[in-house]
Formats: sequence, C-alpha cells, structure tokens
Amino acid sequence: MQPIVIAILGFVGLLVVVAIVALVQRRLHPHGYKATAQEIRAELQAILDGRLYAIDDFTSIRLSEPQFEAMRQRILSLPEEFPPESTKQYCGPGAMEIIRGFVRELEHEPT
Repeated sequence: MQPIVIAILGFVGLLVVVAIVALVQRRLHPHGYKATAQEIRAELQAILDGRLYAIDDFTSIRLSEPQFEAMRQRILSLPEEFPPESTKQYCGPGAMEIIRGFVRELEHEPT
C-alpha cells in the first residue's frame, strides 16, 4: 500500500475512535458531565501549565453545571478572538488571561 493510503486510513480510523468515544460519553452523561469547582480549576490550571491535550480534555465533554459549561464554551471560542501566534498554540496570550481569570474565580467557589 502507498503511504498516502495508509495515512488516510489511519486518519479515518482515528475519526471513528473519536466518534465512538463521543457517543459513549453522551450515553454516560446525557445531561453533561458533573464536576466540582476544584476539578474544573485543576483542568484549567493544566491548560495554563501547558499539559498535552489539556484543552481537548476540558473542551470535549459538555458540563452539567451552567457556570462551568459557560466557561467551556468561552474557551472553545478563544482561538477566534485571540488567534494563536504559532501552530503549536491553541490560542494567543490574551486568551490565557481569560483562563487565569476563571481559575481565580474558582478559587473562591465551594467544593
């Protein structure tokens, strides 16, 4: 098989896996994933710390708490408002300030 065909098949396989995971998550948490303020704060801190896939982990699953879901939706829109300066970034530096604000806000939330 030619390398391009192998690459395409690999990409399609990855898409299938992602779709299956999304369907399972939707089935397990039909009204969104329930998380505490501490858990959300830890996920946001991981984004600020540059942990690999932290953005994907946080943005990929709908959250049941409206306040947290609003944060998730805001973070999903950050690349449009603050475009990344390089291909290795999710969004620009201004977006990190917004995420830091969410972290500060959650420091005062009850557990």
